[in-house]
Amino acid sequence: MKICHVISGYFRNDARVFHRQCKSLQKQNNEVVILSNDGGRNEKLDGIEIFSCNVFLKKRIFVLLFATFQFFFSAKKINADIYQFHSPELIFLGLYFKLIGKKIIYDAHEDLPRHILEKEWLLWMPTFLRKFISLATEQYLFWALKKYDRVITPHHHVLELFKKNGIECTLVANFPIIKNKKNFLLDDYLIRKKVICYTGTVYSYSNQEEILEAISDLKDVRYKIVGFFDEAHLNSLSSHKAFNQLDFSERIPWERLSEFYEMTSVGIVVYDYKLNLGGNLGSYGSNKLFEYMEAGLPLVCTDYKLWKEIIDEYKCGIYVKPGNVSEIKNAISFLLENKELAYKYGQNGRRAVEEKFNWSLHQKEYLKIFQNI
Repeated sequence: MKICHVISGYFRNDARVFHRQCKSLQKQNNEVVILSNDGGRNEKLDGIEIFSCNVFLKKRIFVLLFATFQFFFSAKKINADIYQFHSPELIFLGLYFKLIGKKIIYDAHEDLPRHILEKEWLLWMPTFLRKFISLATEQYLFWALKKYDRVITPHHHVLELFKKNGIECTLVANFPIIKNKKNFLLDDYLIRKKVICYTGTVYSYSNQEEILEAISDLKDVRYKIVGFFDEAHLNSLSSHKAFNQLDFSERIPWERLSEFYEMTSVGIVVYDYKLNLGGNLGSYGSNKLFEYMEAGLPLVCTDYKLWKEIIDEYKCGIYVKPGNVSEIKNAISFLLENKELAYKYGQNGRRAVEEKFNWSLHQKEYLKIFQNI
């Protein structure tokens, strides 16, 4: 089969799209291509052709308004058997390809109607108007996605909502590809410095202010972030007394993450209870949580129900309430001061990934979708 992934607003080598989905399809001898609107050059990465749209729109608002036009001619020229779309502004475009006999799949990376209620760049809008747009968007999704051959999502609450409204939907989580075969001994972990880490996109709701406050009184603790950090958000932290304990680096190649994790002692991801993430339910959509586990790092994470279940079953970290500086501080301090127990937690997390929370399990479900349609 020839399969085209159409992505808008994501990196062309995105962990979910490129490394999990595209490479899995490629291993099944499918011809896999990616169509992106990131303005980069056409290239081939690991045997996967990546094309850029003929029309490049710099501002996100223009992409949202004109995505169908932006992608239309390039997507049609590719002439794939199956198109998988990765952003809500592309849903209508998918309906066109359905009309001309193509198979179409949608990957719901987010809970769009709830996300509209919480998006920072929409907060200028009156609440009643945001609620109206959210409701209208939800009805549009229910109408349009019923026409898709399959919808996938990493979010449990989105899965249940779609199924309840007659949409064919499958849970495909962001579990890690087990790439770090090398284990490390307790002695190796004991000599690591007091470093906590955060990888990936830094969201406004990822409690960065609270984490800095939590480590401000902890001696010799460094906080390393690798990923994308909005410049305004980063600058807003510069006046914090613990800002000099923060080291930020932009995205590094996915293959080098293992090296980065080997220099750290604790992985942290503390998100607020966002509607987009199912409130206090949480989601399997977070790459970093499972990557920390795969790297053998003990966790400090939000007390989401889904994440608590993992930690309670495998004893691989400590969960905290978002916004609670005291709990975050105590969790970080405990793990850094009790390195032998922290090591055991990290090894438990690694075992959890090897046994249950790895991509190979969800890869089978994902590939089955293509076989069935």
